[in-house]
Amino acid sequence: MSESPRPREPVAERALALAFDVGGTSVRGAVVGADDVVVAESRVATRTGPAVLDDIAQLGEDLLAGLGREAQVAGVGVAFPGLVDTRSGISRRAVNLGLVDTPVAAPLAERLGLPVSVVHDTVAAAGAIWADAGSPASALVAVLGTGVAAVTYVEGRAIVGASGQAGELGHLVVDPAGPPCTCGLRGCVETRAGARGMLERYASLGGDPTITGVAELVEQAAYDRLAAQVWSEAITALADGFLAVGALLAPGEIILGGGVAEAGEDLLDPLRARMRERAGVTAVPPVRLSALGGRAGLVGAARLALAAVRPASTRMGP
Repeated sequence: MSESPRPREPVAERALALAFDVGGTSVRGAVVGADDVVVAESRVATRTGPAVLDDIAQLGEDLLAGLGREAQVAGVGVAFPGLVDTRSGISRRAVNLGLVDTPVAAPLAERLGLPVSVVHDTVAAAGAIWADAGSPASALVAVLGTGVAAVTYVEGRAIVGASGQAGELGHLVVDPAGPPCTCGLRGCVETRAGARGMLERYASLGGDPTITGVAELVEQAAYDRLAAQVWSEAITALADGFLAVGALLAPGEIILGGGVAEAGEDLLDPLRARMRERAGVTAVPPVRLSALGGRAGLVGAARLALAAVRPASTRMGP
């Protein structure tokens, strides 16, 4: 059951976007202005299969119903996980959602009565983080949530690779003897540093069953040795993943966003230290947090939606 939309500010007479960030644990929906201000938002627990599309549509209908008549919603942006065909708006493969070759844009457009644009969730979030950070010429932008992904910028351009899927940092193996990953390998970064991986690891060690979120786990780590162990393992996995990218591409800085990054200094300080400890000959770049935190996917999706309905001269990327 979704939360009631929470108004954040009076809706001005300007173009708004309906944005969704589909994650492994929750689907977040929001009405976002052109200035990235969240006007209203809501969320619902993520369901798998076609049900997730029904939940997105229902969130959208609830959010639209809460707006005044003067509000002008221009379009819908959906940040979606897995392999996404952005041109056709189809989810080619979303392992965690159990979807294969599933239309996303068309059914949502029909239900909501608005144009719908679909983008890979990492592209949406990383693009918003990068732009908010001042569009640095050389940077690794990492989105830390249920999964772990990253986009590397070189000379101000995102490196997406021949397949368009470059940046699957979460599936870089850092511990070959580690736990199995949803991708079929073992010991991937996100098995230790992804939100779901951390919580599953904590539960397997016999941790407090009432801990259901990463924020709680990080707080618990101050006096719970099992939580501290899990958080330390997550820091190590991230450090090793970032150092591997650093050895190959030497980014000028690392910028962290996503829900897990909302741990703030509890993440930043030990991560910097762990990277210095394990760097060897690899240079350790500056590491900082994005001000967008867990809102990055929503902001990126909203920018995409607004760009899709503007004249080419005024469009802006996610």
